[in-house]
Amino acid sequence: MTLMMRGGRGGGVKLKLLLSMLWIAVKEPYDVTQSARVWAELIGLDEPETRGAARVNAAVRRLVEGNFLEVEKRPGQSSRLILREETGRGAAYTHPGSHWEKHEGMPLPKNAPRYTQLPPGIWTEGWIAKLDAPAIAMLLILLEQTRGKNYDGLWFSPSVAAKRYGLSETTRRKGIDELDKFGIIAVDRVAVGRGTLSEIRRRNTFSIDLTRLSQRPEDKAKRLFISQPSSRPRKSEVLDTIAKLNQAQKASADAKTEDATV
Repeated sequence: MTLMMRGGRGGGVKLKLLLSMLWIAVKEPYDVTQSARVWAELIGLDEPETRGAARVNAAVRRLVEGNFLEVEKRPGQSSRLILREETGRGAAYTHPGSHWEKHEGMPLPKNAPRYTQLPPGIWTEGWIAKLDAPAIAMLLILLEQTRGKNYDGLWFSPSVAAKRYGLSETTRRKGIDELDKFGIIAVDRVAVGRGTLSEIRRRNTFSIDLTRLSQRPEDKAKRLFISQPSSRPRKSEVLDTIAKLNQAQKASADAKTEDATV
């Protein structure tokens, strides 16, 4: 998430570009050699042959300056770009899964990196080009929070987005709205208690449907969540149901007692 916190000019292109390079460069020496035009087409930039390619080249320079990439010039060919550690500290890149493989069956070291595998549909179905940078950033955060799985009823404080991930409230809101619009998440308002003067306090929870990312953005969202937020029983409904079950159980016990005394 370091790249999101650094933000700056062209942050959206940098984020999409680095994610795409991480998706492609999965084996040593963790490098890519595609042209700027190819990257521009992949992440959906306008005029990929000219203006789009120029934006990619500018983003690559900033990624090199930020120690996310190392560049090797190749006369007459596209430059070779070598991944560096995602923290921006300039260390050599290693696949996060390799740490887990080396310690299979043994306790992991405290500094073992946590990681989440992104659904390939983000690229194969064109989402990387369709979603704006705030939506991509929020999707990464939600996937990190849910360990990359479908989830129903996720909540985390807006302050977490600011303190832990460096996102402004405007960026967070834009990202949530776009993910909701495309049916990747659903937002539900849930009562959490009473404030002053008996005012009911509510907060947003998020239901995430990763199957949506295996569809094209233009396809109609099916809203296949683990449970539909709109049909989720409220606390009062649950209590009513429990009371009815208790009444039925008591009536059944009373009937058995009457039968036994006849």
